[in-house]
Amino acid sequence: MVQSFRSDRPSRTRTVTGQPVEEVPEWWLARGGSQPEYWVYRAIVRTGRLEENGDFIYQSKFFGGRLTRGGSVVDFLIKSPRVGINVQSKYFHSRTSQQRAHDALQRASLEANGLRVEFIQEEEAINSPDEAVREALAGTRAKGPLGT
Repeated sequence: MVQSFRSDRPSRTRTVTGQPVEEVPEWWLARGGSQPEYWVYRAIVRTGRLEENGDFIYQSKFFGGRLTRGGSVVDFLIKSPRVGINVQSKYFHSRTSQQRAHDALQRASLEANGLRVEFIQEEEAINSPDEAVREALAGTRAKGPLGT
């Protein structure tokens, strides 16, 4: 999900405790990735045991994907253990009750088909992605509809 159409588009540089850390590379934005998804991607790779297209897939479609009724997309599908990690931005996931209900239904559908689904909030993805990914892989995150 590219955020370029939004008027409140954040800087491409991540800031933690007021200090710039790293800029999101153009190749990531070109493939349609959001900034918070990039920080989670980097944290997954930093675990040292997961490689893209081998151990995990970015933007994996289920039941036909976003454009199919009842379909969904998991931001990161970890093959073993079978875990889906979705990054929850405020803009696309928590502004309305309809968005929150959609996410809860998506989680229920995916979990009914054998996939453990973990949500990482946008703030966590930016400020503490390593910890959030570690918790998601271990299955120790909170279990509310939005992972809170």
